[in-house]
Amino acid sequence: MNVLLVAVGATFGAYFRNELTAVSKKAKIDFPWMTLCINILGSFILGLVTAQITDRQLLLLLGTGLCGGFTTFGTFNFELSQLWFQKKYLRCFVYFCSSYIFGILGFIIGVTL
Repeated sequence: MNVLLVAVGATFGAYFRNELTAVSKKAKIDFPWMTLCINILGSFILGLVTAQITDRQLLLLLGTGLCGGFTTFGTFNFELSQLWFQKKYLRCFVYFCSSYIFGILGFIIGVTL
């Protein structure tokens, strides 16, 4: 049952991430801003879920599944390495730092609300 809960949550999380990413591709911005926003929002939601929900199965569905499927460490690393290989070092550094700093802050804000 737990695996099914995680799978259902991850399916919806990945779907939402895909839809937001598709919207962002229409904007010709040379910075992975949508992945940054998705990861910050996902961290915030995970903070809310962690602080507000005590039911283990609901945590699996929303925290592990939905937030895990919505946020994306693989895409983050791919985009980070692309910036590096394109010699866009400043953007790479800004993306790296802002992802971690604002991701952690988003989680903390979510937990404290």
